Amino acid sequence: MRAGRGRTVVITVIIAVLLAAGYTAYAANRVYQSLESGRRDLAGAQASMAAAARTGDPGQLSAAATQLKHAVLDFDEANRRSTADPALRLVGGIPAAGQQIDASAHLAAIGGDMSRAGEGAATVAIQLAALKQKYAGRPLGADDLQAVLEEAQTIARTYSASTRAIGEQLRAAHAEREQVTATDLLAPLRDAYDQVDRALAEADTAFLRYQDVKQVLSDFLGVRLPA
Repeated sequence: MRAGRGRTVVITVIIAVLLAAGYTAYAANRVYQSLESGRRDLAGAQASMAAAARTGDPGQLSAAATQLKHAVLDFDEANRRSTADPALRLVGGIPAAGQQIDASAHLAAIGGDMSRAGEGAATVAIQLAALKQKYAGRPLGADDLQAVLEEAQTIARTYSASTRAIGEQLRAAHAEREQVTATDLLAPLRDAYDQVDRALAEADTAFLRYQDVKQVLSDFLGVRLPA
């Protein structure tokens, strides 16, 4: 009888361990799915922003803004689950597994920071695109150019807080990136960090460009604005 009770306890423990392992796999997969969804939205938004930088198409910019909102939600969900899910935190106590989970959390934080920075850039770019539509397609005289410049300066003043926020978000993303050594990560995470490094470099370049509102507008219109 005692042996039977012993077997029952062992079986119960085994089932509990298997259930815990199953939930941990489920939680890890949810993190992966959120990261992948956020990555797709962020990459799509960056492509739309790059195209709009050449064309000034407000439709592309609006699409990018929507994708960035979705990306923020996905990355925030991945970060929340990576840092707060009890099963993942328990597994995180194992050094090898913990390193991968922490890297996933940092990856999610980087994605969220970059997506928020992109939202700020899209907000400014949409205003500039509207200004382009107002003046594009007709010759611009000296008075027109001066008017464009004044409106561009108004946009720059109005959205100066957005511009500062972009810089802060990118600095936060770089700070997260510095906390991860990618060489010790599993191949999928290593690849993800390779993509992050490229995306951060592109975001830095784009930020420098969008800081100069007058130059962006000059590029949109194909004219040189007065100093």
